[in-house]
Amino acid sequence: MKITQTEWAREIGVSKQYVCYLVKKGIVELEDGLIDREQANEAVAAIRDPSQPLRRKNPESTSNLSTMLLKTRIKNEMERGKLLEAKAKAEIGELVAVEEVKREAFNVARVVRNNLLNIPNRVSALLASLSDTEKIHMALTEEITNSLQELSNAKF
Repeated sequence: MKITQTEWAREIGVSKQYVCYLVKKGIVELEDGLIDREQANEAVAAIRDPSQPLRRKNPESTSNLSTMLLKTRIKNEMERGKLLEAKAKAEIGELVAVEEVKREAFNVARVVRNNLLNIPNRVSALLASLSDTEKIHMALTEEITNSLQELSNAKF
């Protein structure tokens, strides 16, 4: 069966220029401008270097590859956009570094802890003089409330 040079090039996975080169060298013969598929395939098989792998293009894998590349490019662009958005937010102060947040949280927790641990020192003398459990309960509740109120008004 006779086919055009372009069709045969596409079929075996080479460029049309390579087919023209094979025709000029006399490896593949043209009849009325068309190539005899069987003769051309035999001629190419005869000159093919067996140490080299076949390089046939598979249109299905090419389309899968282009789809994969497109998906990868889209993913990269999304990540780049997220990174640029994060940098912009960091510059205007909307985002804060994790280490800075951890340090601030530690400092606030230390102030709260110290304030709560000082409650017994502040009320021990008062509690020693009280014998009624209800008055002791009220004194402790008032001191804890005052301590928490102080902490809520404090600027960290």
